Amino acid sequence: MVAMSDNREPDLGTTSSWRTGEADIVRGRQIHAAEHNVERGLFSFMFAATMTTLFFYSDWGATILTWYVLVIAVCVIRVVVARRNTRQPPVPAPMTAVVPFIAWSILTAAILTSFPVWVTMETDGFPFAYMIVLFLGTFWAASFVHAPVLLTAIAFMFTQLGVAVAAAVLAGIDWERAALTALYTVGVGAGLHIIRQHSAIFRQSIRQQLELEQKNETIGLILKEHEDQSSDWLWQTDTALRIVDPSIRFADALDVSKQTLSGRPIAETLTDAGMDGNTETLAQIDDHFAARESFRDIVVPLGINEQTCWFSLSGRPIYDRAGAFSGYRGVMADITVARRAQARAAHLTHHDTLTDLPNRTQFNALIRRALTRGRAFTLLSIDLDGFKAVNEGFGHHAGDRLLVEIARRLQDNVEANEFVARLGDDEFVVQTWRLATDSIESLCRDLIAAASRPITIDGISLTVGASIGVAFAPADGDTTDEILKNADSALYRAKTEGRGSFRFFSATMDRKLQVRQRLIQDLRSALDRDELFLHYQPFIDAASGAITGCEALIRWQHAERGMISPAEFIPLAEENGLIVPIGSWVIEQACREAATWDNNRRVAVNVSPAQFRDQGLHERIRSILKTTRLAPRRLEIEVTETVLVTNPQAALETLRRIRALGVRVALDDFGTGYSSLSYLRLFPFDKIKLDRAFIQDLETRQDSQVIVHAVLDIAKGLGMTLTAEGIETSGQADYLRGIGCHEFQGFLFARPAPASELANLMLRRPPPPPAFDVG
Repeated sequence: MVAMSDNREPDLGTTSSWRTGEADIVRGRQIHAAEHNVERGLFSFMFAATMTTLFFYSDWGATILTWYVLVIAVCVIRVVVARRNTRQPPVPAPMTAVVPFIAWSILTAAILTSFPVWVTMETDGFPFAYMIVLFLGTFWAASFVHAPVLLTAIAFMFTQLGVAVAAAVLAGIDWERAALTALYTVGVGAGLHIIRQHSAIFRQSIRQQLELEQKNETIGLILKEHEDQSSDWLWQTDTALRIVDPSIRFADALDVSKQTLSGRPIAETLTDAGMDGNTETLAQIDDHFAARESFRDIVVPLGINEQTCWFSLSGRPIYDRAGAFSGYRGVMADITVARRAQARAAHLTHHDTLTDLPNRTQFNALIRRALTRGRAFTLLSIDLDGFKAVNEGFGHHAGDRLLVEIARRLQDNVEANEFVARLGDDEFVVQTWRLATDSIESLCRDLIAAASRPITIDGISLTVGASIGVAFAPADGDTTDEILKNADSALYRAKTEGRGSFRFFSATMDRKLQVRQRLIQDLRSALDRDELFLHYQPFIDAASGAITGCEALIRWQHAERGMISPAEFIPLAEENGLIVPIGSWVIEQACREAATWDNNRRVAVNVSPAQFRDQGLHERIRSILKTTRLAPRRLEIEVTETVLVTNPQAALETLRRIRALGVRVALDDFGTGYSSLSYLRLFPFDKIKLDRAFIQDLETRQDSQVIVHAVLDIAKGLGMTLTAEGIETSGQADYLRGIGCHEFQGFLFARPAPASELANLMLRRPPPPPAFDVG
């Protein structure tokens, strides 16, 4: 194990963490190994120095004795230092830690080799040969001793070389000493190459050892996790398949004590005959035990604390060195959470996440199965009336809670063998085996009544309704798509003929729905085919007769059906989201045309409530005005009260943003909605358009006259323009002019016409004054 400084340990989780400080770890082990070598090498040299002193004391007396004392002193001190350094395990060492060892290497090299070098320069014969052997032996021995730390080896080698060169110079250079010195220098170079290779091999071995220790510690941690963590653990048996040394995690998972589990047969531990599949699974495991075979991921169900748990079991037989069977060893994992998650995922695949009713996938499968088996049934397609207003007016949270309650009520009103599913949004279906008409009618009434009861959410009482379409299978369809399509056809009829009712499918109904669907498809491509265009109906100044502006009215010239009334295709566009792109096109076309008119004439465009749900409406209008270069004051946006019904705050904010552009805003169809007067207080409209319903009987009915007078007074009091629409007779115009109405619109003055015809009409009538005076 690598010893770390302080209490830090390498992070075995990542290689980068392990590599941090690796150079210091390797260096520490190099120094530790070199110190072990130094101790052994110095003992060897002390023996050689002792023998040398005994052999040559008679020749060199005090000189050799002085050298011997220095050698023994230095060696003993160095051995003590080495022993102290090797007493503890190796620790990481910085580069500066090598400096003391380099100093020791230089000192010992100088003292150990000084006398032998001097002798070789002063004598010949046996003493010369002996000292050469001692010198070279010291050189190679010390080089390999210091090889783990290359710098100390180099320091020793070059110190010894320096001592030899210095001795040769002092003794006087001749050709023999020069040759000997040169030869030794070459030997030092060769030795340096060998020691470098040896040092590199040693460093590589240390790194391999570190990697091995890392892997061993990683394996150890993994095994520990198997024992300690909540997911799985190791298990082992003896030859009789009794559990040996069970872990605490094993005991906790089975809700028994460790003592109870120890020595208990594993087959008995895993037996729970009351659990479905347990007996079959244990029989499979017993077969593996009997055959001494390995097995993997066998799932065992067990009942623990009155709950079903699942455990995954893997194991293999173990044998001793003699090849005798010793038992089984393996891994056991608690996979209960995963199994429950899988079951939940499978449930969600076939059930609606909000109401927990079967979803479209399961609905299709059940209907297809019934049709395949030839079983007759009745399908009810249910759609909630008024749900969109609740969802938009009170938020999706309230809408979701309402759907959950409706789903519960539908289930409460069907029998156990009948099927309720949610297909999306506020669309539900019921499959029933009832076939009698009176029984189906009774069921439809019960379901409508249940859905229509008030629902209290966050202290607010909310009420929706339900419409139902009925189709019989296989009479009204022998495929899933066909039976559902025909039930939807009946539902559409129920909604168009009066919500809160039910209708049975008929072939005539299907043809009408097909025509409607075809019309929707044609409307989707009407813009691309240039089938949509605009007509314009003028506004007339009541006092001067001048054309103050025009209202843009969309028309559709169908390639096959001819002219289609806006009353027919506009609702379809609103229901299918097509009104947004069509409405943007109308605004742009109207502004582009108005840019060619007299500078004081305005253009009015109707904006649908569906367009107001687009929070970028004001930005789109800004972009159109910039593109067409129409002054904002010349554009007039007409809205009805329905814009302010579903989400008044958002609608008012959009109106304010449009008004901030300089665009005029008019309230259309005034007097026919919900509470017009309150809306006049909420937003300062520029204009009120009095609905034609109050104009038609103006000459004959006093109540109409009273209402018109009252509306005119309101408009004047609030500083708004009053436009009377639907004027068809001169009597109506004279009366309105007489009471001070500001503006007229109707067939009496001009019918809606293309822009080309409008141009001629504008030439015949005077332009309006620069500013339209309300008062």
